[in-house]
Amino acid sequence: QALRSLQWLRSPKKRCRVMATSKQAGRVLLPPTVLPVKYDIKLKPDLANFTFEGSEVICVDVKESTDEISLHVKEIAIQNHTIVFKSSEGEVKPEGIAYSMKDSTVTFKFEEMLPVGEGKLEMEFVGILNDQMAGFYRSGYKDINGTKKIMASTQFESLDAQRAFPCWDEPARKAVFGLTLVVDTGLTALSNMPEKHRCFLEGGAKTEICFMDSPKMSTYLLAFLVGEFDFIQAQTNHGVLVKVFTPPGRSNDGKFPLDVAVKALDGYDDYFGLPYPLPKLDMIAIPEFAAGAMENWGLVTYREVDLLIAQGASRKQMQRVCIVVTHELAHQWFGNLVTMQWWDDLWLNEGFASWCENYMADLIYPDFAMWDQFTSDSQAAAMRLDSLRSSHPIQVPIHRAEEVEEVFDAISYCKGASVIKMAHAYLGAEAFRTGLRAYMQQHKYSNTETTDLWAAWSAASGRKVDELMASWTEQMGYPLVTVKSFNGSEVELEQSWFLADGSEVKKEEEKLWKIPLICKGQAPILMEAKTQKISVPKADFLLLNAGRDVPMRVLYTPETYSQLATAIQKNQLGVSDRAGLVLDSFALAKAGKLGADQVFKLIASFKSERNFIVWDAISQALIGFDMVLMAGVSEKTYEAFKGFVSQLIADAAKEVGWEQKSSDGHLDGLLRETLINMQSKYSVDPDAIAEAKRRFGGFMAGDSSVLPDDIKEPVFKMVLKAGGKKEYSELRALHEKAETNIERKHVYVTIGCASDMALKKDVLEWVVSGEIKIQDFFYPLGSVASSSKEAATFTWEFYKSNFDKILNMLKSANPSLMDAMISLSARGFSTVEGAEEVEQFYKDHPLKQNQRTISQTLESIRTNAAFLSRILKTPCSEESFWKSL
Repeated sequence: QALRSLQWLRSPKKRCRVMATSKQAGRVLLPPTVLPVKYDIKLKPDLANFTFEGSEVICVDVKESTDEISLHVKEIAIQNHTIVFKSSEGEVKPEGIAYSMKDSTVTFKFEEMLPVGEGKLEMEFVGILNDQMAGFYRSGYKDINGTKKIMASTQFESLDAQRAFPCWDEPARKAVFGLTLVVDTGLTALSNMPEKHRCFLEGGAKTEICFMDSPKMSTYLLAFLVGEFDFIQAQTNHGVLVKVFTPPGRSNDGKFPLDVAVKALDGYDDYFGLPYPLPKLDMIAIPEFAAGAMENWGLVTYREVDLLIAQGASRKQMQRVCIVVTHELAHQWFGNLVTMQWWDDLWLNEGFASWCENYMADLIYPDFAMWDQFTSDSQAAAMRLDSLRSSHPIQVPIHRAEEVEEVFDAISYCKGASVIKMAHAYLGAEAFRTGLRAYMQQHKYSNTETTDLWAAWSAASGRKVDELMASWTEQMGYPLVTVKSFNGSEVELEQSWFLADGSEVKKEEEKLWKIPLICKGQAPILMEAKTQKISVPKADFLLLNAGRDVPMRVLYTPETYSQLATAIQKNQLGVSDRAGLVLDSFALAKAGKLGADQVFKLIASFKSERNFIVWDAISQALIGFDMVLMAGVSEKTYEAFKGFVSQLIADAAKEVGWEQKSSDGHLDGLLRETLINMQSKYSVDPDAIAEAKRRFGGFMAGDSSVLPDDIKEPVFKMVLKAGGKKEYSELRALHEKAETNIERKHVYVTIGCASDMALKKDVLEWVVSGEIKIQDFFYPLGSVASSSKEAATFTWEFYKSNFDKILNMLKSANPSLMDAMISLSARGFSTVEGAEEVEQFYKDHPLKQNQRTISQTLESIRTNAAFLSRILKTPCSEESFWKSL
């Protein structure tokens, strides 16, 4: 009621300071006249009425005499009569209170100037436990008896601590946090730090739990939650207690992530040279969660599917959980202990944690081959996005804090990790780690900028790291290195800006990178000019960028491609190099630098390939071709293309088989899943379809052993395509009986393969029915959109018709959820006309927070349209070509 009656007043003057230094120009920040030192916060959540009451005492340091204090606040009603400022000179209440909805701030105006030095700001407030997965919010879950319950948890990054308590919600405004929660007796309450003490209130109906003070940290890292949980625990060799909290009755599902966390904490202790600074680490699965996970210091929160591993989970799922855990625990140092000064250096957090997730997973599970997988995973994702003109630099200017939501993407995460991998290869492992340790030691508990890391690496290596790395982090895009000539020992190279659509780079647009050229048998050579000649060791073939340490593409001469093809047949190229060659060839064909028919001739040479990572790269290339061929060639030609793919994978699929083998390694299991998944998309083999039906039938009859998690999704797809309403209804029934989110996700990502448009329409109606949690509702929409040409068009029309409803469902949720709907709803377009239609729709229905995603979606459609136009001029547009391969 207090929130509804709150009157938002327009501030009489600008309350947020616009910084004026060159790097900080245009930043909208709170005035630095009063800064927080420590928050003492007390919250009392009401899980029945979805509200909370709060009070706080903020110890502040008044830097300059002032009569105003400004804080961030959003969707909170401050009780005006409770606001008071205390200092050694007495108490004073504000004479005026002004809210700015634009800046999400409140400013207290006092009658007299506040004295310089220590002071305390006190207030009480009320708020809402929202359902938008942001701030202090609520989630639904079932207890061990199947009864529906409500829990409350937090998600504060980037700008949502202000939804839970008034604060200085900026990463550089670090402070100590003391927290007290008043909860229903019998519920568990957790926060960043261990419990300090507790007492009963209201005759034992309530429990007041006080937590130990946190280290000095940013507001976005504070976390707390209330609910019913089971847990499993272990201690690291270095003495840190680690717990994994799960929904009631599922503590066994926490065993795998617990083992990963225990090993990773000790591993990071050793690597960074600084021990984990908190006395405990809790990890918890949240039933409703917008992102994959959040690195809150000492209390890491996750989506259920990104933390919990049930018995029989797929290898893909285990690997996913492993790298999410190692990513979040890397943040306990890189991001939490040392934090970026401002959001324009977000990549320092996310890029480095994305590099670390692979480093630590490789250390714990070397059979995962994470660095080889990096080529077809993180690096590939970065290069897809960064080849668009609508991409952005790793270091992107952020003026208003909310702009950062647009750069939680493959550039900050995956390209960031890619350039760090490049730095590791160029500097060497020892100098890389020495510089990193010095950086951590110097800046612990404080904030940094990118240049601080460059300085540490420069000191450790004796090289000008800032000059090398600036060309990779301060400008968007990456280079195409073209081989102009090669005589066996000397190669002439030219670098240019690689663009996915192959469009002309004007003179004024030209870019230069400092490129570490890595060839086997010699130290990296730095290419600094547009053209350069280098000497290379004599060999039967030329391979630039050996090991794929640099995010660049290479265009070889026809003769050199022929030599590489021979090297592939002789098994002379490493896994990452084979995968990279496939991905480069596809991208070059899309940009018009290489004939599409040449790419397919290269892909056809991989028939005897048996490595998952290479097949993953081939699958990505084929999906890229499939999107445009499905949209633009004749039905006969498209069917011939599918027949080619079916034949391409036939031998490997037969050899790998459907049954798990005792000799299977991790990558063998992933290969089986990939090949069967490719069969589900392209194969018309009646034996494969019959096998899928047999296994599905056994599974529905209660025999779970015939359908392991590794192959559930492709089997569901095959059965849906070959079946009708009966199979569709059976899959919907599976969803209703599912006890875990991963079981439900198996249904979401396959259900769109239903055989007729009436069933596909039913899926889309389900998407907007409110029955699917908003964290997941884009999955089934994407499943429909990718299932056929007609379904792609139908999905777009449905999305347009239900746009207002979808927008209302997401309200003030994380913008990434709307980003997913934008990109998936239009994924079926590969024509100029389609791009124009999408562009006009968003002109009529503007989405300011999602503008970058809209621009990237439009550019991707136009790039595919140009690609299709090129393909139609090649033999690939003819049925006979596919039959000749």
